[in-house]
Amino acid sequence: MSSLRKIKKKKFKEEITEKAMDYTKFVLDENEKTKVFSMMALSNLCKYYRNYFSIPNITDKNLVKGDTKISKLPEEQTLWCSFELEDIIQRSFRTLTRLIEEYDYEDLQNPNQRKIKDFKNEFVVVEFSKIYQKELINLKIKFDKYLKTRYKETENALKQILVIFAYYNIFKAQICNKIKDFDKKNRMYIKTLITKTDKKFVEMEEVIVEGGEVNHEEEALSLLEFEEAGIEIKWVGYSRKEALKARKKYERISG
Repeated sequence: MSSLRKIKKKKFKEEITEKAMDYTKFVLDENEKTKVFSMMALSNLCKYYRNYFSIPNITDKNLVKGDTKISKLPEEQTLWCSFELEDIIQRSFRTLTRLIEEYDYEDLQNPNQRKIKDFKNEFVVVEFSKIYQKELINLKIKFDKYLKTRYKETENALKQILVIFAYYNIFKAQICNKIKDFDKKNRMYIKTLITKTDKKFVEMEEVIVEGGEVNHEEEALSLLEFEEAGIEIKWVGYSRKEALKARKKYERISG
């Protein structure tokens, strides 16, 4: 082994050892753990909002200044636009700004700052990922029978919203342990975010559940009835052959 490779290997081992020691301290510090995980959950939530809803012009400068402005989401963007989510999305971004202030994270762009090490620590990232995956699995189990649909757009929208629910649930659980320590103005702002988001998400959950478990045969038969009535339709997710087969089955059952 060359001396250069030995040096690199030694340096890597030292870095991993340091990160492992930092992680051990991090796990024992409930205050710091709550701060980091609430920040990671909210930042991931905001990132997902930005990417899924294709929100433009979100910059680090906006976040630091707290003047993020969310325009009306176009209806063709997603099935969820009818819920008018602009307000809670904007409040989420502005809450991120307030957390940066409350946690004294304004200098997070400085790689030499001690606090940034927790966010970059692979052990911390893996720990947060485990929390997220557990929350997402629980949501998938809860809504499992409502996720099965032949309409890809609907199926995708349902899966995407569960990711948003998961990040939000983690943020809410973590921030509840810290909010009492915040400045009154920030505390009230975050409480309003939670109240409004809870209300919106309950409405969305009700719509998911009201949709019920999809009966694909009945949907196919409905399309067939429209076609036979002379209405032009598109066989999206189904075929005419499947519909005719389903009708024969029901005719046999009914005698």
